[in-house]
Amino acid sequence: MGSFAWKISKVCWVAATVSPFASAQVPQSAGDIEAILQPAGDLLEGALGGVAGNILDRRQDAASTNDTDLAIWDTETSALCEKHLSQLSVATNPSGTAICYNLPSLDTTTGAFMADLRLYQVSTPSGDFSGISPEEIQVGVQYDGASVSPINQTINARSVEEALKKRQTITPTLLQSYMMVGQVDMSRMPSPLTIGGVEALVMPQVTLSAREATATVSPNEAAFINGVFSRDVVMSDFGLAQLAVDNITAQYQNGTVAFIVPGVNILIFPIGLIITAIWTVVGFAAYGFGTYERYAYRDAYRRRKNREMKGSTGRI
Repeated sequence: MGSFAWKISKVCWVAATVSPFASAQVPQSAGDIEAILQPAGDLLEGALGGVAGNILDRRQDAASTNDTDLAIWDTETSALCEKHLSQLSVATNPSGTAICYNLPSLDTTTGAFMADLRLYQVSTPSGDFSGISPEEIQVGVQYDGASVSPINQTINARSVEEALKKRQTITPTLLQSYMMVGQVDMSRMPSPLTIGGVEALVMPQVTLSAREATATVSPNEAAFINGVFSRDVVMSDFGLAQLAVDNITAQYQNGTVAFIVPGVNILIFPIGLIITAIWTVVGFAAYGFGTYERYAYRDAYRRRKNREMKGSTGRI
């Protein structure tokens, strides 16, 4: 901006220098006017041309930077996708393919995001997908809480046989790739924001169709391994419990928390103890009452027998 202002001031200085000369020598023809104004016009064109050139250079540099960023993204994502999918010995669908899904960018304020979806061949197709070439496979993407539109599509026109030959080197083969831009339905954005809630909105349902064959591909086999959410971990209840156990164990080892011998202290409200005590009292009461009744019956039986024996002795 400073360079632009300096060049404009230079033009104004030239115009001020030319003006007295033009007023002193009044032109007599159109040729004289052109001779006077031509140097100023050339200088102005040079100044503005230089500024325009700088702007174009900056735009070209920005485009070059974007291309470089996309190239780096493509290289990193390809390596990560192949690393994760190479651990699959068999695909979970008859097409023998697997999905690698990532988000290069996501704006939770506006809901705008960019998605990268790649289809890899990881095992031999079976069933209705046998003998179907990759270019015949149509990929359908549906979002539950967002809408997308593709901006780039690449189809790797290799035969399934070539893909399987490469599979022998334990490297999944890229068949198709899609770069998409989308918009999350902000009315369904969770509040407060949670990783699991946002992931559910931007996670697609992928279906494959070719001729008479259809299949559903799970995107969870290699999802969010690069870009957004790649460094975030959504832990299950068991994982959270295990993390709590690990933390308290570390505190025991460091001496931060004293070890409490189990069974010595009642650390929670003894509901089980109260219920057990009640049943124990009821049981002892029932057992004691039964024992008392048996003793009473025995005494009554003995007295009755004694009376009978005394009566029979008197008659004799």
